[in-house]
Amino acid sequence: MTDPKPTNTSGPFPKLAALKAPATRRCTPAVAGILAGFYTSQKKNLAVLETLELEEVKDQARIDRLKANNEDLRKIAHSYASGVSLPDWKRRLSADTKRAFSFLGLATTSDAKAFTFRLGHETADAALAAAKGSTDYLSTLIRKIGITHLAFVTEFTDSKSVENHPFHIHGVARIPDGFSIQSIEELLAPKQDLKSAHPMKGYRKRGKNEAVSVTELQTPGAWVSYTGKEIDFTAHRLQSGPDYASRSATLAGRELYEAMRTWLRS
Repeated sequence: MTDPKPTNTSGPFPKLAALKAPATRRCTPAVAGILAGFYTSQKKNLAVLETLELEEVKDQARIDRLKANNEDLRKIAHSYASGVSLPDWKRRLSADTKRAFSFLGLATTSDAKAFTFRLGHETADAALAAAKGSTDYLSTLIRKIGITHLAFVTEFTDSKSVENHPFHIHGVARIPDGFSIQSIEELLAPKQDLKSAHPMKGYRKRGKNEAVSVTELQTPGAWVSYTGKEIDFTAHRLQSGPDYASRSATLAGRELYEAMRTWLRS
């Protein structure tokens, strides 16, 4: 039996083991939220720096602090991203990561809000029976009241209660200040009324579970992780895709991803 040939003959001692490529991590939605947070933070810092640099009397101490902060942020981001695979958006980026960036990209707009819309029984049943699928049905309904820039995931709650329907949605949308929450409730989750001539199971508030919740986006990455917590279970129940993103949300997500990717590779 002949001796194996060395695979690496450089240096004083030939090595038999082939050199391995560095391990890579997939850019999961959780990783996406962290990396996008680094990128958007440094962008905000740069915007403040530009303003400070234009002032007639410069606050040099604050400018220096911001520059140092941005440099530290860059180093931390590059260290965290080391070994993370950031493939081409169109051909190789996974569907769940694209969904995450659609949420995160839309979250960068000034009037973006996090939302949870619970559904009355009639609305939920109609969505689940829709020929084109529940997400198409619900997105069409929501666009009718003027919310056109949005990304959401549908979710089934794991609850034994049948009083309220377990099907609801979480997402991000551009909702201007002053928008009527009541109009969303009337459309998606009308109040339960079982005593009228035409009984409606609708939605009945229990505890703190409001029919419609619209809040400021404090930590978009954390919201992305929360909204995806039951996505596999829901996809299995639906036997179809449980998520939706408007064209504007997808475009915002792609722009954010590609800008962040360029920054991390610079």
